[in-house]
Amino acid sequence: MVGTVFAVFAGAWPFIDTGIRGVVSAFPVRALTHMLIAPLALLLGPFQFIASIRARAPRLHRYMGRVYVASCVIAGISGFATALHASGGPVAGWGFGILAALWVATSVGGMFAAMRRRFELHRLLMALSYAMTFGAVTLRLQIPVGFMLGYSGYPEMSVWLAYTSWIPNVLVVLAWNYKNAQRVHLPNPTKRRSLGPKVAA
Repeated sequence: MVGTVFAVFAGAWPFIDTGIRGVVSAFPVRALTHMLIAPLALLLGPFQFIASIRARAPRLHRYMGRVYVASCVIAGISGFATALHASGGPVAGWGFGILAALWVATSVGGMFAAMRRRFELHRLLMALSYAMTFGAVTLRLQIPVGFMLGYSGYPEMSVWLAYTSWIPNVLVVLAWNYKNAQRVHLPNPTKRRSLGPKVAA
């Protein structure tokens, strides 16, 4: 994303996919807002999951969290507005639009959950939020796969990238959360045995 922004201001359009170039040219404010702000969320997100920062510097955690949420909201709204004109057409537009809406919803929901001290819900929602933030990375990792499958450019492969770039990430987080919840609620067989009556030999 940052590379695209640099190319726009440097006039290096030949290095940018024609589909992306068309969207940025037609809607520069919303497209460039998304491209400039989203990397901030991508950068800040990992620090929010470091337990030592949360424990030793809770104010820093809260401050970075507010900046992260603000970045997600701004980038999400501008991304949603851009998705309406996706280079891959309406199917890609729907995928990116749903992503943007869920991204904003989980980020804002996670912040309010923390304010209400519902920390378990807060952790889940913020993990889901970052799973969607990280979709920017997984999308770019999947582009070479698209070329290997015979797609000629980004607009053609964005029809499925609009979904595969973030849905697997979300499923991984949900599976991880479910596994952790199951582990927490499993009975401890050692304790159960220790509570039973002793049988005389």
